[in-house]
Amino acid sequence: MADNLPPSSTGEVEHLRAQVAALQEQLSRWQNLIETANVLVVDLNADGTIRYLNPAAERVFQITRDGWAGRSLLGFLAAEDRARAQQAFLEAIQVRAPSLMFQCRVQSPQTGEFYGLWTVALRYDDAGNYSGASATAYDVGPIEQARREAEASRAMLQLVIDSLPQAIFWKDRDSRYLGANRRLLEDAGIASLADIIGKADTDMPWVEQAPLYRADDLAVMEHGPKLNIEEPLTRVDGTQIWLRTNKLPLVRDGEVIGVLAMYEDITEERRQANELRTFKALVDNAPDGIIVADTNQVITYANAAMLDMLGYQSLVGMPAQAILPPQTLQQMPELTRLALAGGKANVQVDYLRRDGATITVNAAGLAVFNESGQLIGFATINRDISEQLRLEEERRRMQEQVIEAQQAMLRELSTPLLPIADQVVAMPIIGTIDSNRAAQIMETLLEGVARYRARIAILDITGVRVVDTQVAGALMRAAQAARLLGAQVVITGIGPEVAQTLVHIGAELASMIAKPNLQEGIAFALRQRNGDRAMVGV
Repeated sequence: MADNLPPSSTGEVEHLRAQVAALQEQLSRWQNLIETANVLVVDLNADGTIRYLNPAAERVFQITRDGWAGRSLLGFLAAEDRARAQQAFLEAIQVRAPSLMFQCRVQSPQTGEFYGLWTVALRYDDAGNYSGASATAYDVGPIEQARREAEASRAMLQLVIDSLPQAIFWKDRDSRYLGANRRLLEDAGIASLADIIGKADTDMPWVEQAPLYRADDLAVMEHGPKLNIEEPLTRVDGTQIWLRTNKLPLVRDGEVIGVLAMYEDITEERRQANELRTFKALVDNAPDGIIVADTNQVITYANAAMLDMLGYQSLVGMPAQAILPPQTLQQMPELTRLALAGGKANVQVDYLRRDGATITVNAAGLAVFNESGQLIGFATINRDISEQLRLEEERRRMQEQVIEAQQAMLRELSTPLLPIADQVVAMPIIGTIDSNRAAQIMETLLEGVARYRARIAILDITGVRVVDTQVAGALMRAAQAARLLGAQVVITGIGPEVAQTLVHIGAELASMIAKPNLQEGIAFALRQRNGDRAMVGV
């Protein structure tokens, strides 16, 4: 028939045949490409049923060419992803979108999980109604697995740095936070790591310190690490703590991209250091001599007062035996025992000065333990009482002279009250005691105790020959009244006859101290007073 066509028509037919052949060849190539591709190719009807699956899709869906016709694509998707995929389709069709992209899994018992990145081209008819779709899916499972592994590694790293007691953070070149651990988030009052990303110190509770931190960041990025920076930080609750911060340049491929930093809270450490400096200043400048030795009795510290007391420039490194005379060395085992028992050994000991002279001190010794309860040495606080002892001896001689003079006066006076020393009064009583004189004794005694602020009152009855119920009652009332004013009553001069009378009438003298004579009563009172003062002084 073509032979009967005009020449022009014959040429057109040949041209059309060539075009058809070319299209068939091109279609064959595309079909071969689709059929052999590892990419899933799916064509869908408007109702979502499958019009075509390429072999790769058939392998993943585990279905043959005869089995997929008319089946819904959603039926092959993982159950957890179906609703999300369907919603993505509906939203795209609703706005007449030409295409959409989403990730969705295909679950197959034979091939396992296929994690696909789906690209869908939507078709619409001339009226704009959805008429079908063509889709391809690439296996992004390895990429997703790598992402999951990276996320797991990131989570593990975050767990590690969150477990550290120090705060760790890193910033970009503009000092904006790129990451941090739990400790920094707690100080900032931020619950989530995502909430700190991109923020600067000016956005934090420590905004007042922001210029200081920025200056440190710039110096680190410009010049290198800065270590052991001590700086303040204001926490979210308004409290200020002190930090020891270390900062390093954050480097990637040879380029400084920010700052990596770590800090620890040294507030308590600084408090203890300040407290230690305060106590050291107190000890260094204490008027009493303080000396410390280790467990081998080697001196490790002596303050200025101790050095001045013994005439040395330094005692550190010397054995303690070098400054202790034999009599003090004999006391050391007992003093050590008392100190280890947890008490303070308050004793009178002697020291050897550098010039060979001996000084006497009141020493309070104690054992020193570390935080673990281990013995690390002994400390002694020493007060030089050499001059005090000299004065006391002089005072004793003077008191003896006073007592002799008082004894002469007592023979002439009936009820005098004599202040014989600071806070010590004595009342010698001579003759018969009647009711009037008993009242006078009490009145004089109480006025004297109050006037001289006496702590010890001596009642001497050497000159009282007759003691009956009336006399005993008067003495008891006077003693009780004096005790109400804070004075201790010492009664002296009780003779054999008086003692028998007191026992016979049942006089209660337990609240009073009895001495055989006035001299011993005064000596006792002075010892009591000096003992009280020494205890207060130590």
